[in-house]
Amino acid sequence: MKRQDDGCMESGTEGCCEFCGREKPLTKHHLIPRAVHTKKRYINLYGKEEMRTRGVRLCKLCHDGIHDLFEEKELADDYNTKQLLLEDKRVRKHTKWVRKQK
Repeated sequence: MKRQDDGCMESGTEGCCEFCGREKPLTKHHLIPRAVHTKKRYINLYGKEEMRTRGVRLCKLCHDGIHDLFEEKELADDYNTKQLLLEDKRVRKHTKWVRKQK
């Protein structure tokens, strides 16, 4: 997979979505949202490198669904791993719906 200088996967790179399993163009979902990367609390908690690199590769529908369900701070505090996201009933319901899409 091609990576940009900031460690982010380039948008549109084809692959298997880590949530729904569909073969689609992928984007990187930062598990610690970029909006909090400059906040001292999160820098101390995770470190800059961890925040920059911790992520999952998702299709657009799964990625958009996560951001529709959660605020940035909620993602950073309560849903900062793939496992925590997948344990949420709303995410599982959304992922189940996405699997039925083209």
